Amino acid sequence: MTDAASTVAPRPHPGVAAYQRDDFLKWLSFINPGMLFGGNLPLMSHALRAMPASGAVIEIGSFAGLSLNHIIHMMQQAGRSNPVFSVDEWHFEGSDQEFIPGSAVRFADYREHVIDTFRRNLTLFHRDSLPHHVVSNSDGFFRLWAEKETVVDFFGRSKTLGGPIAFAYIDGAHTYEQSRRDFENVDRFLLSGGLIIFDDSADGSGWGSNITAYEAAARADYELVGKTPNYCIVKR
Repeated sequence: MTDAASTVAPRPHPGVAAYQRDDFLKWLSFINPGMLFGGNLPLMSHALRAMPASGAVIEIGSFAGLSLNHIIHMMQQAGRSNPVFSVDEWHFEGSDQEFIPGSAVRFADYREHVIDTFRRNLTLFHRDSLPHHVVSNSDGFFRLWAEKETVVDFFGRSKTLGGPIAFAYIDGAHTYEQSRRDFENVDRFLLSGGLIIFDDSADGSGWGSNITAYEAAARADYELVGKTPNYCIVKR
């Protein structure tokens, strides 16, 4: 068995600079749970530096806030001030039963724990730069976005949705159908030069999100930025 400390990090695609977590992100990652793949970091850093100066940053699927905290910190490193929006209603794939298999832990209690962990992680590490989080599924979020609805976000602030998008991190449901809808919804508002990262999209992964990413990268109006091994694309 190979331990985590001895595994080799994926090499960034040529043109995408390597990224090393600084001390802040190292300490954050000790206590902020989540499933952020290390190969996504160079793609995120590149995208947040290269994205248009106007337009929103969107994260679809936030779980306990690990990737969102990374995105906000990387934006600060890059001197970017685009508004940040995130969406998650915390209904997890595979949680359509009352109890976690093999335990007496209810999924409802698990969900509440994740929500509380998300709140604590964001308010601890980015109290002065909180995202506008909307508790919804992504389809509902983009309906509100298209209609430019004013909502009260997760942190109790009123915010009007809508407008162009500069960068999107798609990490919601990994089925082909849902990831495809997420891509199409982002594409409607994505600026020229805007970027998308598809989590869990590596070739051979078996996820439907891989098919979505592959098809999106093959479109004439998009260009592949890199695969490490998840896909990052830019709109022409």
